[in-house]
Amino acid sequence: MLRKLMGKIFRISLATKRNVGALLTASLIVTTCCNFTYATQNVVTIADADRTPVQIKTADTNVGKILSKQGIVLHEGDELNYDLADNIQTDAVIKIYRAVDVTVTAMGETQVYRTARTTVQGVLEEMGITADEDDQVTPSLDTEVSEGMKIVAVLYDQHEVTVQEELAYTTTEIENFDLAPGERNVIQAGQKGIIEYVYEIQYKDGVELSRTLVRENKLSDPVEEIVEYCPDSVWELGVVPANRPTNYKRVETFQATAYDASPMDNGIWAGKTSTGMPLVYGVIAVDPRVIPYGTKMYIESVDGKYKYGYAIAGDCGGAIKGKKVDLFFPSRSTCYQFGRRAVNIYFLD
Repeated sequence: MLRKLMGKIFRISLATKRNVGALLTASLIVTTCCNFTYATQNVVTIADADRTPVQIKTADTNVGKILSKQGIVLHEGDELNYDLADNIQTDAVIKIYRAVDVTVTAMGETQVYRTARTTVQGVLEEMGITADEDDQVTPSLDTEVSEGMKIVAVLYDQHEVTVQEELAYTTTEIENFDLAPGERNVIQAGQKGIIEYVYEIQYKDGVELSRTLVRENKLSDPVEEIVEYCPDSVWELGVVPANRPTNYKRVETFQATAYDASPMDNGIWAGKTSTGMPLVYGVIAVDPRVIPYGTKMYIESVDGKYKYGYAIAGDCGGAIKGKKVDLFFPSRSTCYQFGRRAVNIYFLD
């Protein structure tokens, strides 16, 4: 009885193990099928520059990972039709454009340029250079780019330029003896006119070749200046006029000192001049190589605050060389007051 019972238990245990084994086998089959479905491979084509395109099967979808597993290295300047971080689907084509060094001469400058563009036109456009059928490009714009290629672009351009110029006004002077001698009074201010010119300019590599006047247009006429004046007083030695003269040939700046007729300044020549002129106010010592004897002048300080007046070159001095003058004053104290200062000399003849 016990033996029959033990045999029954054994048969039940064996049946249970068989059922468990069947379940494990079924589970393994399902798992394998599921894994096979997840690992479905994509078909991707890699076109690396001018090499023959390669078609691969891969479970990866990331562009960077696909290229890395294929041992493809990108160098500086190389470009793709995808970003490395992009994910792609089956039947995708990854295109690699390899960068090359080319020498480009344009606008008078030559430079070595690294590019992944495939045509000459693409290279120029990438560099911001626009070329069309009017320009001379060697080799032609549709030529495929290669390592070490030399590209020369001679660019022609034309466009209109508008220029405005001023028209000078005329001046009419009217005598008015009610004014002080030498005084001038503007009763109508002059105004310049404006004329506009439109030119068509031809350029080669940014340098002007020719300019043609297309049209002109006067925008405004000049306005005449009208001035009333009183003639200068007649030159008179030693006179200090109310205003500096207006009729002079030139004006120059000199360094001026002062001297008197005393022996302290003139030694044995006290009271005399080298030309024999009387030594009076208005006679000045000069370097005759710079200012000839007898030259008539009007003298005032550079800032216009001190006026010596009308003068004549009638003496010389050992220290008066070049652009230096010595102004005569009748008293020693006045010489000290004048000291040394820069003066403007108006040459009247």
